[in-house]
Amino acid sequence: MEKENIIKKYLGESAQIEKQILGGMMNGSFLVDYQDKKYILYMPTPQANEMVNRKEEKRHLDIVYPLGVTSKNVYFDIPSGIKINEFIEGESLNNLDNYNEEKVAGILRKLHQSGLKSNLDYQPFERFLGFEKEALEFCDLSDDYRAFKELLFSNREYLESDPKVLSHNDFQKSNIVFNPKDGHYYMIDFEFMANNTEIYDIACFANNDVNDGLRLLRAYFGNPSIEQTRKFYLWRIFVSMQWYLVAIIKHYRKEGEKHHFNFLAVADHFMNIAKTAYEGLNNL
Repeated sequence: MEKENIIKKYLGESAQIEKQILGGMMNGSFLVDYQDKKYILYMPTPQANEMVNRKEEKRHLDIVYPLGVTSKNVYFDIPSGIKINEFIEGESLNNLDNYNEEKVAGILRKLHQSGLKSNLDYQPFERFLGFEKEALEFCDLSDDYRAFKELLFSNREYLESDPKVLSHNDFQKSNIVFNPKDGHYYMIDFEFMANNTEIYDIACFANNDVNDGLRLLRAYFGNPSIEQTRKFYLWRIFVSMQWYLVAIIKHYRKEGEKHHFNFLAVADHFMNIAKTAYEGLNNL
């Protein structure tokens, strides 16, 4: 079903798409206007449904909304993954030079300490191996990748020893919105929500810069221990290598040609972030 037909059917005949919004690696996102109210239409990329449990995503949107940390979902088609959410006025943290780390840490703690649970565990290492298997169907992986994988898997038990809480699992700056009208911060995009360790979410926040995650780590814990910092760096390497694999897969699936996006440059970015995190780990 064409996106124009979707919004008219599930919002109303006067619904109009204003523009496409630069999205992530999983969706095309469109700003919609209907009766002087804004919505976001999410259209998944062709391979996205292979990576996301849509039934659980819908459940997560419903149980998290009462926490006040995200917008309301108004339409969700489980088979296709197409959904419409109320639009949060404001700016992604990616577009802001300054933001309040304490308030960002606050919404993350609200999620982690909610007592809510997913029906799924994130199972990061199993997920990692699935991405690796697919990437290896296209190409050999670099020596740097193999060295990081060995480091991560040798620390698997250590990293997974922390209690599991309901986690966003893609808590990067592009998925956090600041609304200047109410002064609140909100999280969006719950496709990977599942039970996981809390430091994993903090590591995700460092997708652009390792220092972003370090500042959030301090805001979250107040005075993080050496062990918490060590786990942050290890999870940061893990998240980098996970997205490195996804970028490689998307390049060889020719998604970059379709969306005019250089996924090999994305892979290089995450490899460099991993190297920076590794330096931090070695300097503890």
